[in-house]
Parts: sequence; structure tokens; C-alpha cells
Amino acid sequence: MRGKFRSLDSLPVRPSVFTRLLPGDKYTTGLANEIPSESLLRLSRPVYHSVFAHVPPESCPQPKLLAVSPLAIDAIELDPEETKSEQFTQVFSGNKVLEETRPWSLCYAGHQFGHFAGQLGDGRAISLFETVTSKDNAWELQLKGAGRTPFSRSGDGLAVMRSSIREFLVSEHMHALGVPTTRSLSLIATGKEVFREDGPPDTKQPERGAVVARMAPSWLRFGNFELFYSRGEMENIRHLADYAIEHVLPEEEEQGQEKESGNQYERFFVRVAKRTAKMVAEWQAIGFCHGVMNTDNMSILGLTLDYGPYQILDFYDPKNICNHSDYNGMYAFERQPTVCLSNLLRLGVTLFEFIGAQDKVNSIVFPKDKKDLEATHQAELDESRRIGQKRVMDQINQFPSWLMENIAKKMNAKLGLTKGPFKSDMDDLVIPLLDWMSLHSVNYHRFFRSLADYPITDAGEEKDMEAALSLLLISTQHPSQLEKSKAALKPWLSVYRHRLVADGSIDAHERKDRMNKVNPRFVLHNWIAQEVIDAFENLPQEEAQCVLESCLEACIHPYEEHYQDERIEAWVLSDIPKVKIIIVHN
Repeated sequence: MRGKFRSLDSLPVRPSVFTRLLPGDKYTTGLANEIPSESLLRLSRPVYHSVFAHVPPESCPQPKLLAVSPLAIDAIELDPEETKSEQFTQVFSGNKVLEETRPWSLCYAGHQFGHFAGQLGDGRAISLFETVTSKDNAWELQLKGAGRTPFSRSGDGLAVMRSSIREFLVSEHMHALGVPTTRSLSLIATGKEVFREDGPPDTKQPERGAVVARMAPSWLRFGNFELFYSRGEMENIRHLADYAIEHVLPEEEEQGQEKESGNQYERFFVRVAKRTAKMVAEWQAIGFCHGVMNTDNMSILGLTLDYGPYQILDFYDPKNICNHSDYNGMYAFERQPTVCLSNLLRLGVTLFEFIGAQDKVNSIVFPKDKKDLEATHQAELDESRRIGQKRVMDQINQFPSWLMENIAKKMNAKLGLTKGPFKSDMDDLVIPLLDWMSLHSVNYHRFFRSLADYPITDAGEEKDMEAALSLLLISTQHPSQLEKSKAALKPWLSVYRHRLVADGSIDAHERKDRMNKVNPRFVLHNWIAQEVIDAFENLPQEEAQCVLESCLEACIHPYEEHYQDERIEAWVLSDIPKVKIIIVHN
């Protein structure tokens, strides 16, 4: 150990708190101390009364470490020298399980595109262990693409290089952008050949396999509660909620702040809802499209979870759909807040009885069967459910205000304002600006980055406006719209100038410094991620790794004024390609 850094062997909490305190699959935890067979460990089957099933990763023939996130390594206080060891590659490729640890996969259900899909679970994700840092930050480290689990259904449990590169890069990019997200630790090529019949057009088969080591404080999601609810396992919902309240999302009492109303389960639901509102507000502010907002992809911590066919907008388009299989646009960019609200209702349904029982919740006994004489009378349970439904709806009705509060703060920062946000800012500045961007299909991030150069001088408003139109980086998807867009922006620039003056934000250097810390210069657009993927298809591996390292460097430092790496500068300065990138996540 060097300073605060720890060895890999010293990271795990033994045994893991999660598997020690929550119910697991009785077959894979072993019967009569027997070790379950390999075939049973990976047999796709219904798993009852369980939050998880034990399953080790499958081994891979030729693991090759491609990249490591230095920020993630620092977050878990792992000695950077450990990443150079053979053990690091073996552990995070799935070839070695650290002593006294027992990997597991989560069991959950979910509503997918509005329809309940029953048991789903981690079909290709396997958690290795938990760790707690010197600052009491807990992390659960997990492999994605390390083989079959009891929840793989007809899948092979593997991941291909292209989707693994995308998830590895964007997780760390979103963190650097200040968006609540799960993290990526490492990317390893497995040496396996993976077949995907439904891959992108012209993709050669078989594809190269890869494993992403991911980390999050917890991987619990709405779907964990939904599975128990769908099976009538109400005591298990209580058990899971109690665990989440104590170990995942505990109450934080801030001085001078009133305690939320309701019992512990209602307060837990409110915390989840507020975190979800903050998460999706950040998505809308940076132009992030998730693409697969099923309830099994909704974190109770309000983290961006399971990156699939995501996209960060090139040109501003509220109706953008990034998932080619989302035929009806259910998860279109502009609908993401509404989807979050409806998903919260799905979670709330599982907690109706607990929330509605209020201060009598600990005395409620759910029936084990129809003849259970010790159970709470059905009429009392029905009344608790009725009250709980009303209280959940009352909380959900506050979601729009929580959402707008977060969006307003973020957008004011992007505009360089220090006072407010005021309601008039949304009405007079933010909404008209987004309408203008939408109408003329303006490059969202390039415009906001250049807005820091807007001048306020003694020359007067007209002169400053002329200067602004020459300084601002306005690019439109259709070149014919460029001049029209500039003319249409003038009224907004006038309102913006007056708001800056009222804000006291006249000093150009101070304002630019503030704005350039929230408006990224580098953004991981799909076409850039595709260039990295193509490098591994067309270049020698060492050269491809250099491209990957360049992209990772830009992803974790998106606000730099200038990059020494010429490749990054080229990405920043390049026009958006006209060729549409089709993302297939499998």
C-alpha cells in the first residue's frame, strides 16, 4: 500500500454486505454446503424469493487490457501500479476470482416499452465484490460481458467490442460532465469470438469479445422491487426497501432543513424521485438520449444506468430517437422526463401498502397464504393501499417542479448567470433559445461553448450584436438555414444582453471562465465513438489503443481550452458527418 492507495487483494469487503443481508437463490448458494454444478450455475430459469444468484464469471482465452480509467482507479483508491499487474487483467477479465469472494448477478423484472416483461435479471453482468474507501464511499464492482448467468435467457452472456468501447467511454464522460452515472474501470479484450446475427449492417461476423469492468455504489433498480411485487412477495419488498434505506440511500439530515413528511418508505420514495429528477434534468441540459428507459434500467440512486444505443445530440432536435427499435418514439429525447415520471409510478405501486400504513407500517403482516390467521385483515391492507396510492401520486405531482428546478439551475450556469434562476429566465431565455435551436437544427454544444465569447462593450447593443454573430459558432444541419438562423437569433441576443447586465455579468473574462467550466468543448458524439470502434477493426491493436486512449483523455477532460493531442483537436474542430450512425447494442 502506498499512501491512500490499496492493493487489489485488499479491496473486497468479505463477505459482501449485499449478499450477506439479502435473500439469494437457494440453489446457487449451495444446498447442504454442496457446491452447485456449473450447468446449474448458468442454467436460465426462474429464480424465486431472491435478489441475486451466485455465479462466477466465465474464463476467457486471451485477455488483453486495452484501457483503464485513472479517475475510476482513484475513486476506489486502488494503487495505479496494480493495473500493470497480470492479476488485474485476470480479475477484471473474469479469469480469476479473488479469495473469499463469491460473485453474483441481480434478479429483477421490468416494464419494457410500457409492457411488463416478467423476470429479467443480469443476463451478462456479474458483480465481483464490494469495496469501501477511506472516505466511506461504497462501490460494487461488476463485469459486463463475462458469460452466462441464470438470467441470460437465450443469450450468451457476452459483449462485443463495439458496445463495450461505447459504454467504457461514455460512463467516464458523463461523470466528467457532472451527470449522475455508473462508472467504468477498465476495458479488456477477451480473445473470444462473438456472433451477433442482429449486428449493424456490414459488420463482419464473428466479432471480437470484450469485458467492461463497471462500478456503482449500488446496482439496485426499480425492477428489483417490481419482481417481488409481481409475485406477491410483499415481505421481500419490505426486506429490500429496508436494506436500501439503511445501506444504499439513507436519510441525510441537513441542519435547518425540515424532515420530509411520511414514514420511512415514503421518504425513501421521495429521495429516489428527487434523484431521478436531477438525473434526467442533467440529460436534458446536455442533450443526452438514453434510448432504453425501461424500469429495469432505472437506478434507485438516480444514476444513468446500462448504456445501450445512447446518443449525445449533434444538432438540437427534441424529437430525436436514438434507438432504432423504438418505432413509436416512446423514449424520444423530449419524452425522457415523462418516462421517468411514469417509471417512478411503477416503483411507487410496489410501495403503496408500506407508504399508506404510515406509522403502523411495522405492525403490518402480509398473508403467506389464504388461511394465514396472523396476517393483517385484507380490509386494512386495502385501506393502506388506497392511502398509499394517494400519497405516492401527491409526491409524483411534485416531480415537474423538482425537474424544472434542476434544469433551471443547469441552464443558468450554461448561460453564465450568477443570480437566480428566476421563472422569467426559463420563459425569456431558455425556452426561446431551445425553440430557435430546434427550428434551425443548430449544433447544440458548439453554440453553447462559443456563447462565452458574447461581448458587452461600450460600443452599444447593435455593435455588440454584430460582433456576437461573427464570434458565435452557429452551425446548422442544413446550410441553407444558416443566415436565417442568425437573423432569427437577434431578438434573443438583445434579451440575453439585458439579463447579463442585470446579473452583473459584464466582465467578459470572469463570465467566460464560468461558462467554459459547464459547456464542454469536447463531446462524445456517436461518430467519434465510431471512429474508435473502426480503429480496432482497421488498425493494428497498438495504434487502435492510442486512438482509444486519446478519446478517453478527451472524455474525462471535456472542458479544456486546447488539447495537445492533435487527434482530439481534430475531433473538436471537425464538422458533424452527414452519414447517420446506426447503433445496435448487443
